[in-house]
Amino acid sequence: MNEQSDPIAKPPTAAIRSSVDRRRRLSFIWAIPIVTVLVGLWLAWNTLSQRGPEITITFETAEGLTAGQSHVRHKDVDMGMVTNIALSEDLQHVLVTVRMNRESRPFLTDRAKFWVVKPRFFAGSVTGLQTLVSGAYVELLPSPAGGTPERDFVGLENPPVLQSDVPGHTFLLKAPRIGSLSLGSPVFFRDLAVGQVLGWDLDDMAKSVTIHAFVRSPFDQYVRESTRFWNASGASVNFGANGLQVELESLRAL
Repeated sequence: MNEQSDPIAKPPTAAIRSSVDRRRRLSFIWAIPIVTVLVGLWLAWNTLSQRGPEITITFETAEGLTAGQSHVRHKDVDMGMVTNIALSEDLQHVLVTVRMNRESRPFLTDRAKFWVVKPRFFAGSVTGLQTLVSGAYVELLPSPAGGTPERDFVGLENPPVLQSDVPGHTFLLKAPRIGSLSLGSPVFFRDLAVGQVLGWDLDDMAKSVTIHAFVRSPFDQYVRESTRFWNASGASVNFGANGLQVELESLRAL
């Protein structure tokens, strides 16, 4: 009686090696998505850690501003990006949402100021002409020391006449009328521009005007109780032995 021969069995060592190779392939396949997830988590964490706060600035109009293109700057350094522009609920104002840089966080207090830089004639000079090429942007004037953190701001429609970090003093001048003075009118001392008119208030009964005049350092030390200010705008004409003399001053000088 013939015996049937068993099929040739696979060597045990070959089976073990095949099982190990299969596990290695499975481990490598699973390692790829795990590494991908870890890299994605790290990138997300790094992006979030670099992002600054989101703030909202209220303006009268959004003229010149574009979401995703307009920047927020301070001294030509980028501090943030406009991410959204929307109308307020009463349709009277524009709400500009800005994603600020992380470095800007200490500056965002209730004393910070924002305004749109664009071509304009203000305080006797033309400013913002560079935005004809680069586009309008929002300027940030950081607050001085102190203040409480803030995320909602009301933007200025005009740039401030005086930057907060300029040393000097503001003096109150009494006058019967404003005359030709306007916001930003220069203050002269010996034909040198040493300050600006910041504004004015009507006194009680509207009989006189109080002018707020800023004189920057070191010229502010020359202002005494006996110091006199006068409106130097206009022209004077004198005729003498040397002929006709015409002196012209700025139309809005103090």
